[in-house]
Amino acid sequence: MKRKLLSLLLICILMVFPAGCAFAPTPVTPTATATPAPTKTPAPLVQEGKITFSLYDGRQYSGMVYGHGKTAIILANMSSGGLEQWAPFVEAFDKDKFSVVAFNYSLLAPNDYSSAENEVENILDTLKGFGFKRVICMGASLGVSACGFISHAPEIVGMVMIAGPNFGGTLDTPYPKLFVAGKLDPWASPLESEYKRADEPKTLILYPDNAVHGTLLFGSAVKDQFLKDLLDFVNNIQ
Repeated sequence: MKRKLLSLLLICILMVFPAGCAFAPTPVTPTATATPAPTKTPAPLVQEGKITFSLYDGRQYSGMVYGHGKTAIILANMSSGGLEQWAPFVEAFDKDKFSVVAFNYSLLAPNDYSSAENEVENILDTLKGFGFKRVICMGASLGVSACGFISHAPEIVGMVMIAGPNFGGTLDTPYPKLFVAGKLDPWASPLESEYKRADEPKTLILYPDNAVHGTLLFGSAVKDQFLKDLLDFVNNIQ
């Protein structure tokens, strides 16, 4: 009787756990992993390429935008040469950090640069319209006066003055300022005077035994150091 009961129990066990009572593993449903959405690159405030500026009197003048960063740099020319004089700087600056605007002056008459200051101010206003809140002005010779004209604008966060004249004002401003020239350039002396009058923070760089003027320093014996000094200055502005 006991043997018969054991046989019946064994049959029941085999019916419940077939295949020799082997336990089949419970299937595991794989956990779905969410794929993160790709990070979108912010749209530039202004498109790279050619740009045209219009003055209040209807005159127009052309420029170029390089880079797509949130801090703008206005490059204000010497009276000789156009926007191409900044080529070494344009090729080397950080395109992700800055948007650089180079331009050609609109002459009222041959060799009449009397509207240079208004043109730089107009560029600043245009950049503000695009949404720029941080602007550096870098001027050479005549361009120093042009940059000086907007030196107290609230958007200005840095200024570079390359062998430029007295622009009739004092740089009593809280942002970093770089004064740079060849030591033997005739404009080095007035530049140094402006440096002494300016408020901190400020830096003066005079290249010894060098009489090369303004952006022509890009083609001089100190070209590499000159470019490095400009790049280091703008890159270190907070």
